[in-house]
Parts: sequence; structure tokens; C-alpha cells
Amino acid sequence: MNKLFDYKALSAPQEDESSHGSYTAKYLVSQFRKVAALEQDLTRLPSEGEAMYLQSDSAFNAFTFIALITKVFPIKELHACTYSISRKVVDALIEMHDKGMVEQITLLINDGILSRNPATMDYLLGMAASRANIKVQYAWIHAKVALLKTHHAHFVVEGSGNWSDNAQYEQYTFVNDKQLYDFRMKLFTETNLKKY
Repeated sequence: MNKLFDYKALSAPQEDESSHGSYTAKYLVSQFRKVAALEQDLTRLPSEGEAMYLQSDSAFNAFTFIALITKVFPIKELHACTYSISRKVVDALIEMHDKGMVEQITLLINDGILSRNPATMDYLLGMAASRANIKVQYAWIHAKVALLKTHHAHFVVEGSGNWSDNAQYEQYTFVNDKQLYDFRMKLFTETNLKKY
């Protein structure tokens, strides 16, 4: 018997493609459509202690992994560091939080965003201010790492891709490992965070 499992068998019954209209954030709708492309190559989530190496030629981006995991498990904690973030990604994250798909969100964003995209940052900070489980941090950072803790797993997604729709040839490492999760958590606890 194969020791690996098919995550599709664990998922709650999925709604058909037309039900993606139940989301208001257009970016979130597009990400759930990209999950279908990702599922062609990735037929399951990594088992405990397992790493998967993927590459994409624009079929999916780093945010797609968040949508993929929420199809199977609710995410208790999402910690993500990124160089930049757009308003459509903020809307998608807020909607996932408000619908209970992601319980707690911590974003570590390159502090240059404050001058590069002040309108989006004002919007994000306004959304975070009204939600106790959303935290925004800043540092001089270029890392692209997402930590996704569920009730049963500690996923780490690392790679070259951003959360934007302009992903081209990108590479990702998708791991389920508590030790790596704890190690990468130091980005959020030991980085020289800046106060604004």
C-alpha cells in the first residue's frame, strides 16, 4: 500500500467552478482557478518531513499555495514575508481571514513599500487595525517565505515567486516540517524589525 495520501480525498466536497463567484476578491477567485493548474502536477500535500520541489512557467504563483492548503485544511497561522504587496492581495487575505479560512495573519514586508506604495500600505494598516489577528511588520527584507500552520501540519513555502500575477519561470520548495518551520519563524522574531 502506498504510504502517500491524496489530499483531494481529504478535502471537503468542492463547489463547481461557477461557485468561485462567492468570493468578492477577484484575486482570490483567480488563485482558486490556479489551484486547478497546480493540482495537475501536485496531487497531494507534502507528508510530515517531506519536501517537494516545483517550478512554474506562470501557471501559479506563491499565493496559490495558500489557496491550495485552505482547500484541505483551515490555516491557523500564516506568516509571510514579501518584498511587496498589492491591494488585490490584501483584499484576498482579508477575505480569507474574514471567512475563517486563515485564522491569524502576520505579514513581514520590505519597509521600502511605505514609499513605493503608500496607498496600499494605508489600506492594509486600516484593515489590520480592525482585526486583532492581523499583524503587519516591516524590515529591510527580500525573502519570499510563507509559513502555514494547520491543526496537523507545519508547511513552509519558499521560492523566487511573488504574490503577483506576473510570475514567469519560478521555483518553489514546499515542505511539511516543524523544525524548518521553527527555523524560518526566526525571520519574524529575530529580524531587525522597524517601527513606524
